[in-house]
Amino acid sequence: MGQLVDIVRSSLPSPELLAVESMDERESKIIIRVQGKDTPRCPACAGSRVSYHSRYYRTLRDLPWQGRPVQIQLHIRRFRCRNADCRRKIFAERLSAVAAPRARETQRRCEILGVVGYALGGLPGARLLNRLGMPSSHDTVLRRIKARVRGRSVPPVRVLGVDDWAWRKQSTYGTMLLDLERRCVIDLLPVRSAESFAEWLQAHPGVEVITRDRAGLYADGGRQGAPSAVQVADRYHLVNNLSEAVARDIQRLQATAREARARQTAARGPNQKLTLIEARRQRCREARYQRWLAVVELGRQGYSQLAIAEQLGLAPNTVASWLHAPGFPERGMRSDRQRDEEPKGERPEPGLQRTLSRTRYSAGWMAALLMKFPRTLTAVQNRHLEEFLQFCPAGKQLRQLTLQFRKLLRWKSSARLSAWMEKVKASGFPFLAQFARVLGRDLEAVQLAITTPWSNGLLEGHINRLKVIKRQMYGRAKFELLKARVLPWVELAPH
Repeated sequence: MGQLVDIVRSSLPSPELLAVESMDERESKIIIRVQGKDTPRCPACAGSRVSYHSRYYRTLRDLPWQGRPVQIQLHIRRFRCRNADCRRKIFAERLSAVAAPRARETQRRCEILGVVGYALGGLPGARLLNRLGMPSSHDTVLRRIKARVRGRSVPPVRVLGVDDWAWRKQSTYGTMLLDLERRCVIDLLPVRSAESFAEWLQAHPGVEVITRDRAGLYADGGRQGAPSAVQVADRYHLVNNLSEAVARDIQRLQATAREARARQTAARGPNQKLTLIEARRQRCREARYQRWLAVVELGRQGYSQLAIAEQLGLAPNTVASWLHAPGFPERGMRSDRQRDEEPKGERPEPGLQRTLSRTRYSAGWMAALLMKFPRTLTAVQNRHLEEFLQFCPAGKQLRQLTLQFRKLLRWKSSARLSAWMEKVKASGFPFLAQFARVLGRDLEAVQLAITTPWSNGLLEGHINRLKVIKRQMYGRAKFELLKARVLPWVELAPH
């Protein structure tokens, strides 16, 4: 027992302040009775002339020992101040390094509960703590997490990254703010608006650089809240928007190429037979085309999207995309079905031209291949790209323009951006030309995106982490708790 007492004495919270009176070892827990070593000063007058008055016990839960819960019975002494001019006559000693006032557990146990809850959440954290000998309810674990955020101050930030995150996709959004120099999240806003972002910037002056996506919402908020700050467009969103424009132009090129092939087939006569797969695809396309015509006609008559969806038995999202499409949206083919692999052990002869029977390519997949530099393409990807360019020869010019923009980003040459935009506008690719025109509206931010090292790539990773945390918490993902688990734990002030 004496050896155990020595071990426990050395492992007490703040052992320089506490003295062990006794210890009771039981099967279910260990009870340690301690009291303060030093005689405190009066908290009102800081006088040292005090005398003993009385005492009482506080029961505190502490960290476990060998998997067994530990309970500390803290002997709190009351003292009487002997200073006649002091307004405080009786006071109790405060051992704030051991436990907070009126707390039922030690500071270090609170810290452990908060760290476990920060990593796992309420219910999973409570289950793990129970196995570790620190039984606690999930509500207590959540309170320890949220207490870390209250009263927390935002540190000064010079380079700020801002982007939105979804409470509910296409419905409700919030805002995430990131310090790009320290590479950590500094704040979350429950709404997405220019006004809220401007108010935050006004309350936290000192921001010199703002990186954002290409939407005008945060651009307006940045100009209102920090007019002297430089705004930088995010390179990830530039490449992503370019990919979307290229994919839509690919759909248009494929439709034109299929029409030309259909005219050639009709000119050869009706004797050519279709395969079973081609005949089935043609029937499915015709049925889908008739539904698209019906949607367009009902839209012209003034029906709402929900009414059209209910009448034709379609999804509202499908109706919305069809109504906003410039023409009949051809169905894309999955990329894994495009790969007609070569027979094992056989290799095509060099220079052999393969017969093209495929007329539909996934627009997203082909856009990704068009945007890849030649040295990064695999053999299979290069073969698919060559087949597509043979089917749509105009794709060669589209690929050339796309790679030129990628080279501007890679080599940080913003001087050639204006010339590239003019070339794209005259190229005859409508969606890529629209992309170039939109770049002209935010030209300064786009040029800084090319020349400066700042980007929102790190912010996208933190948004992905936020989504994982939000889904782990199910219905408990209220804003205060979500903010407490997203903000870095080491940056928070103690409760």
